[in-house]
Amino acid sequence: MDTGPQPVRRAGARVSRRQRSGRGSRMPLWTAVVGALTIAMAGIGFAVAPGDDGNGPATITASAVDAGPLGSAFAAALEPTDEPTASPEASPLPTPDAEPTGVPTGTTDPATGQARPPAGGGAPPVSGGGRIPGGLSGISAGTLSQVNAWEAFRGSPVTVVQTFAARNSWNEIINPWLGSGPEKFSNFPGKWVISQPFFPNGGGDMASCANGAYTEQWKQFGTWLVNRGRPDTIVRLAWEFNGDWFPWSVSKTDPATWKRCFQVVVSAIRSTDPQVRIDWTINAHSPNAFENYPGDAYVDIIGIDTYDHWPPSRDQATWDQQCNHPTGLCSVIRFARDHGKQFSVPEWGLVATSDTGAGRAGQAGGDNPFFIQKMYETFRANADVLAYEAYFNDSAPGNVHSSLINPTTHPNAAATYASLW
Repeated sequence: MDTGPQPVRRAGARVSRRQRSGRGSRMPLWTAVVGALTIAMAGIGFAVAPGDDGNGPATITASAVDAGPLGSAFAAALEPTDEPTASPEASPLPTPDAEPTGVPTGTTDPATGQARPPAGGGAPPVSGGGRIPGGLSGISAGTLSQVNAWEAFRGSPVTVVQTFAARNSWNEIINPWLGSGPEKFSNFPGKWVISQPFFPNGGGDMASCANGAYTEQWKQFGTWLVNRGRPDTIVRLAWEFNGDWFPWSVSKTDPATWKRCFQVVVSAIRSTDPQVRIDWTINAHSPNAFENYPGDAYVDIIGIDTYDHWPPSRDQATWDQQCNHPTGLCSVIRFARDHGKQFSVPEWGLVATSDTGAGRAGQAGGDNPFFIQKMYETFRANADVLAYEAYFNDSAPGNVHSSLINPTTHPNAAATYASLW
C-alpha cells in the first residue's frame, strides 16, 4: 500500500548570519539577484522532515584538504509520521580533547603525506551528477514535484532522490510507496535511495533479527527492487543507529547483536538482488559509530547525516573542529577511504535560530552561507569517493527549518547554494 512519504522531525537550529567565504564571498551582485529570482520562481512547495535525529555540522574542511567542495542536493525528505523522532540536538555531545586533523582528498593524506588505499573497493562506481564530479547530487523528497522545483531553483539536474519507507507494517517495508506512479518516481531517471529500518514499528526486535527471523521478508524486498526495475537502488539500512531515537539504535541492544542483525538483513536482500548497494549511515557527532561497523563485506557506502548545529560552523576554526570530530564528516571520509569505500551525505542542511532546539541553545548556524560553501568545497575535494549527497529542505514546525525554497527561510545561503550547484 502506498501511504506516501510523510514529514518526520529533525532537530532544530539557530540562525546566525555570516559573511560568505571562498567562492560565496566573491559572488557578483547579479548572481545573487538571479539566485533570488530563481528561488521566487520555484513555486512548488516542499513539506519535509527527516525521521532521524539532527546532530550538527561535521564537514570536511577545505583548509585541511587541498581543495574542498561541498555538494549539491536539496532535501525535503519525507518520512512516515507514524513515529515522531526525538530531537538529538537537545543533548549535544562534548567535543573530544584530541581530534584527527587530516582530511583525505586523494591517494595521499594531506596531513601525513602517507599513501591511502585506493577508493571504491570492488563496488562499481556511481556515475557523476549535477556539478559535483564523481558523485550523484540531489535531495530528500517524497514527490517528483519537489524534485522539479529543486532543479529549477539550482539550475542543474537532480540525479539522486533520498526517500524513507513507511514503517508501520512489513507490507510497507517490503512493498514501499516508491514507483507507484510518475509523481512517486516511477520514471525518475536518477538513482533511488531508500531508508529502511530493521523491522516495523512495534513489530520486531533486534535479537530476532540477528537470529534470522525476518530473512524471508527481506528476500521479498530484494525481489521487489528487481521487479521495479531498480536492482541497483541504494538502501540506507538502520540509519543514524548511533543515536538513541530509533528502535534500531545500537543503544537498545549489544554491539554484537546489532552487527549480526545488519549482516543478516543485508545477506537476505542480496540473495534476491545482488546489485543492491548498502549504505551504512552514522549520525554526526553521536558516539558508538565506527566500533559498530558491520564489516566491508556488508557495506558498499559509508554515510553520515550532518547539519549546521551542535556546533554551528561560523568560521574556519569551528568548521575544522566539528568536521574532524571523531564522528564528523572528515572522519567519515577518512574511514571510507581506509576501507576502500565511497562515502555519502544522505541528509545535510542548515538549522534555523528560531523554533528549533539548537536555536534556543545558541547552537544553530541559521542563514549561514559559509556552511553551504564549505560543504560544497568538501564534496568537490573528495569527489573521487563521493557516492551521493542530498540536501534536506525542511520547513515543518519543530524541525530543523533548513528550507532554502518554499519557503525561503535562509535567503543568503539559498543564493550561495544556487550559485554553486
